[in-house]
Order: sequence, then C-alpha cells, then structure tokens
Amino acid sequence: MAVWFILDRILLFIHKRTLFALKFFGRHATDENRRNAIIQRVKTFRGLILQSIRILNALFFIFLLLHSFGIDPRPLLAGVGVVGLGLSLAAQNILRDFLNGLFIVVEDQYNVGDWVDIGSYSGTVESFSLRVTRLRAMDGRQIIIPNSSVVQVVNYTKSWAVSNVELGISYEAKVADVVRTLERCCDELMSMYPGVILERPNIQSIVDFRPNDVLIRVLTKTLAGEQWAVGRALRRIVKEKFDDAGIDIPVPQMVLHDAAKESVARSERQRALQMAREAKEAEARAKKEAAQTKEKEEKKTEERKGDA
Repeated sequence: MAVWFILDRILLFIHKRTLFALKFFGRHATDENRRNAIIQRVKTFRGLILQSIRILNALFFIFLLLHSFGIDPRPLLAGVGVVGLGLSLAAQNILRDFLNGLFIVVEDQYNVGDWVDIGSYSGTVESFSLRVTRLRAMDGRQIIIPNSSVVQVVNYTKSWAVSNVELGISYEAKVADVVRTLERCCDELMSMYPGVILERPNIQSIVDFRPNDVLIRVLTKTLAGEQWAVGRALRRIVKEKFDDAGIDIPVPQMVLHDAAKESVARSERQRALQMAREAKEAEARAKKEAAQTKEKEEKKTEERKGDA
C-alpha cells in the first residue's frame, strides 16, 4: 500500500509538471490561436488523464495485493466481466455518455473555456468529463448535459471567429459618405486591436432594403472568442463617427390609433360631408328657380311688347 501511495503521489507530481510545461509552451507560442488552443486543450485533459492513470494504478496494485495473499485474480476478472455485462445492459445510457464523451475528446469538438451551443443551451464550457459537460450560462446558471445528449454542437470560439455588425441608415443618406466614414471607423478599430483582428474589416455596403432603413453590414475576422468585444467597440466608434458626420441612424416609429376617437371623428366627417352636400343641392335648386323665374319674366316682358 505504501508503494501504491508513493506512486500515486509521483503521478500527481508528474501530472502537474506536465501541465506546467504545456502551459509554458502555450504562453510562448508565436500564434495567438495556437496558444489559446493549447491552454484550453490542457484544461480539458487535466482531469481526464489524471483520473484514468490513478484508476489504472489502483487496479494494478489491487491485483498485485491479491496475488501476494495467494488469491488468483483471474476468477475475479471473469466475475467482474459478468457483472460488467449485466451493468452494461442495465446502464446503456451511461455507456453512451462515456462513448460520446470519448468521441468529443478525440474529435476535439470543444474544450474547457469554449463558448458553445448544445441543443437549446448556450454557455461557456466550465468543465468536461467523459460522462457530462457543464456549461455556465451568461446569467450564471450552470447547465449539466449528459454527453449522450450532445447531438449537435455550435462552437463560437474555434480557431477564429467573425464579428457581424449590421447598421441601418436612412434612405436620404449618401451611401458613398457612409462607406468613407465606415472606413475611418475600421482604421481606428484596427489600431485598437492589433494582433486580434486577423484581416481588415469587410464593408459589404448595402445588403438589404428594409421598411425603415437601408442595411449595411461589416464583417471582421478576429481571434476566437474576441468577436464580441470587437463588435461592441466597432458599434461605439460608428455611433461617434456618424454623429460627427451628421449621418442619421433611423429610429423605428409607431403610430397609435384610438378607435373611439376615430369613430367619433369619422361620424363628424360624414355629417359634415352630408351637410355640405345638402347645402350644395339647395344652392343648385335656388339657382334653378331663379333662372326659371327670370325666364318667365322675360317671356312676360316680350308678350307685353308684342301686344303694344
């Protein structure tokens, strides 16, 4: 037992030194993406490697101890195999968890520290084991997902990312002036994030005509996990530059209608139209009667002239 304890302590020491060496290598890697990937990969393997080696070490010394007492461990292994078969039939979900967890590690789908979407859940991978994945949501919730439930993964922090900033401008704005202003915004953004922005931002100009504005899109390729900070900085710079240049960002407006007031107003308009129509008809009748009266008087005047 003393030998097992000493060997266990040595394994812990070697594990810590190996992690330190890997982190040291990661910190001194020339590529930022490579450095972050190494550190996150080390965090992911930390618990898996240590637990696996300690379990194997414990099993080896248990069999060695049994052999020293004259107990043949081979029948025990056969019995363990039978028990394992029974447990495997009764705990198929747990086995699927472990198998899927193994594939996640081998395929490097995500690591500790990555921001991922797993099904309907989103968050940072806080810890990972062969059975479960623990996410930390933005509001602080811890989400525990069995690895057998991990069917589709969206990883936002793998190798590189893109910041997608969409802006709405008014139809009266000149697109050429807007693009020139955005070029100045991109210049300032690149000076703020040297080494983080991998390529010059791509201004896609007009990408859509919407009811209230014209949509402009700016795509910026960044290091993994930096797309949100770069997007926030670009939006702040754009707001300041647009204010200085007098470029308006349209604000959606809503018109509210009062049904009762509209009904009263509609009745008043109809009544006013009816009164105007009646007044017009009365005026037309008066003109017609005046014309008829004038015509009769002219006829009488002509008759009197003819008698005379």
